[in-house]
Amino acid sequence: MRTRLKIITALAAATMLGLTGCSGPGTDAGAAGSSGGSGDDGTFKVAAFTAGYATPGGKLTLDKFVEEGKAKGWDVTLYTSDFDYDKINSDMQSAITQGADVILAGFPDPRQIAPLVNAAESADIPIFSIDGGVEPNEDFVEDVTFDQDQLASLTVGALEEAMGGLEGKDVMVIGHDPHIGIMTRSNLAYDMLEEAGANIAGGEMKQALNPGTSQEEALKFVTDFLQANPDGLDGVWVGWDHAALGAAQAISEAGQDDIYVTGVDALGVAVEEIKKDGPFYASVHQDWFSVVDVVVEDIEAYRADGTLPEENFVEVEGELIDRDNAAEFTPSM
Repeated sequence: MRTRLKIITALAAATMLGLTGCSGPGTDAGAAGSSGGSGDDGTFKVAAFTAGYATPGGKLTLDKFVEEGKAKGWDVTLYTSDFDYDKINSDMQSAITQGADVILAGFPDPRQIAPLVNAAESADIPIFSIDGGVEPNEDFVEDVTFDQDQLASLTVGALEEAMGGLEGKDVMVIGHDPHIGIMTRSNLAYDMLEEAGANIAGGEMKQALNPGTSQEEALKFVTDFLQANPDGLDGVWVGWDHAALGAAQAISEAGQDDIYVTGVDALGVAVEEIKKDGPFYASVHQDWFSVVDVVVEDIEAYRADGTLPEENFVEVEGELIDRDNAAEFTPSM
C-alpha cells in the first residue's frame, strides 16, 4: 500500500545515510574495549545527546540517564538541540576528540547522524541508543525501543472501542515524519484504519512540523476541519500525546465530545484528561525510565570489561492506559 511504501522508502534512506562510509562501530568497539572503556586519566566519559530535548519525554529521559550515569561515577556530558542535527554532529565530534569512551544517542534520527557515526567508528567508540529506529542498525551496539506495531495496534483498537467500530467512520491521523518511531506507528495506524474500512479525514495524514509546537498545530488541524465539516469527524488518531492534547482541546471547544482521541506516551497531563471521560480516550505508556535502566547497566558492563550486549536491537512493549485503568496509573512523565 501507499503508506507501506512510504515507510520502506524512509527506512532505506535511513540505512543508506547511516552506513555511508562505514560498517558501523559494533564489532570494532568490542575489540577496542576488551578491557573496558576508560580514558587515560581513569575517568569513564560518556557523551550523551538528544535533538529532542525540547519535548518533555526527551528531557526527562535524558536527565534520568545523566542522573543514573553520574550515580555510577561516570563523567557524563549531555549535548542538546531543538532538532538541529548540524549542531549535534558538531558537538559530538568534539566530544569524541576530547576522549569520550561511550556515546549515548537519545531518540536520534539515524538519517541525520552519519558524521558522528563515522567519527565514533574511527575512534572505536561504541554508540548505545534509546529509541534509535525501528529495525536493527549496525551503527549502534545497542538500541532499546518500543514495538511500533504494538503501539499502533493498541491505539487503533482503543479508537475502535470508543467509536463502536471503524467501518465507515471518519478518522483524522496526525503524524510527524522526522521522528522515525512516530512516522512508523502513524503509517501502521493509517493502514490499519483503512483496512478496517475507516475514512481518513481530509484524504491524507496531517503532519505536525515540530513536536515542541505540536499541541497548537493539532488544535488548528482539528479546529479548521470541524469548522469546514461540522459532522465529518468521529475520531482522531495521534502519534504522541502533546498533539493529542491539542486535538482533544479543539473537540471540547467545538462542543463535540462524542469525537474521540488517542495518543502515545501517557504523559501525566494526558492521563488526567483520560480520567475526565472526555474526548481523550486512551494513550500508551512507554516506560522510558526502565529503558534507561537497561541501557545504563549495559554501558556499565562495557565499562567493567568491554562486554557488549548480545543483541543490538531490543523491542519492548507499551501499556494501554484508558478509562479502565487511568485512575490507578502513576505516570512517570
